[in-house]
Amino acid sequence: MRRVLFLVPLIIAAVVLAWAQRSPARDQREPGYELKLMFPREIAPARYEQVEQRELQSLADQGWELVSVMPYIYRNEERGTPEMAPRPMVTQTYPAYFFKRLKVK
Repeated sequence: MRRVLFLVPLIIAAVVLAWAQRSPARDQREPGYELKLMFPREIAPARYEQVEQRELQSLADQGWELVSVMPYIYRNEERGTPEMAPRPMVTQTYPAYFFKRLKVK
C-alpha cells in the first residue's frame, strides 16, 4: 500500500512535467517571415549603380518592411588633375537594403 501511495504522486508529477514541456501546436506558432535583399548593381567592372528609389517604394507598396540599411560597397576615387599633388580622394558608398514581411499562407 505504501508503494502505491508513493508511486501515484510520482507518476502524476511525471505526467504534469511532460505536459508542461511539450511544444506548442503548429497552428499556434508565430508565422515566419520572408526576407528580401536589394543590392547595388554592377554595371561595369568596378562601376556600380545605386538601388532606385522607385524600386524601394514598390516594395513598400507590396507590404515589405524596411529592416536595415548598411553600406555594401565603398568606392574610392581620386579627383582632379595629375598636376595636383596629392589629388583629393572621394569615397562613395552604395547601400544594401534588407526587407521582411509575414509569410503569406
